[in-house]
Amino acid sequence: MATTTPNYGWTVPTSTDLVKDGATAIETLGDAIDASMNTALGTKKAGMVLLNTTSFSAVASQSINDVFSATYDVYLIQYGMTASVDNGFTMRLRVGGSDDSTGSAYVYQLLNANTTTVSAARTTSNIWSMGGVDNDLVSSATIKLTNPFKASATGMEARFLNAAAGAIVNDYVGTHNQNTSYTGFSAIASTGNFTGYISVYGYNK
Repeated sequence: MATTTPNYGWTVPTSTDLVKDGATAIETLGDAIDASMNTALGTKKAGMVLLNTTSFSAVASQSINDVFSATYDVYLIQYGMTASVDNGFTMRLRVGGSDDSTGSAYVYQLLNANTTTVSAARTTSNIWSMGGVDNDLVSSATIKLTNPFKASATGMEARFLNAAAGAIVNDYVGTHNQNTSYTGFSAIASTGNFTGYISVYGYNK
């Protein structure tokens, strides 16, 4: 006699059920799983899709190619890494195997919280700064890019957390003002090199 799963209540056969009822039981179970997944996700597609994870060791820069496309408008980039020396994590958009280093194309606003002090700064440059990477503790950040593949300006939001330096928090908001379609980006160490990983996710529309 059929029973149900403990968490979702899906109908499943038991070892005493007749073999001839197997196809019906599988159909019932499949329909139940399909309905539960659609309810949980609110759509037929997952909200975020992992597109690429790249690991690297002792590199001064790491390029991530062919991750931006017309399929997604918004992307989440996460990294976890250490460095040979304490240094800055910087980033450029790229296409066709080349980084865009156009002068004054990268504009960003920084809010910095360090102990009880909060400061702000605005920068116009040929590269985005995304915080720092320590040599004695894994540093991490989340970066959101909007419309990098579209031939229009690209929006950037980032949060960098630095536990080794006394729980420093850096929030960045910026833009890249070139009307160019980009397919990837490069992570570049200000000095020394990085060891770690970078993952790229796409947000389903």
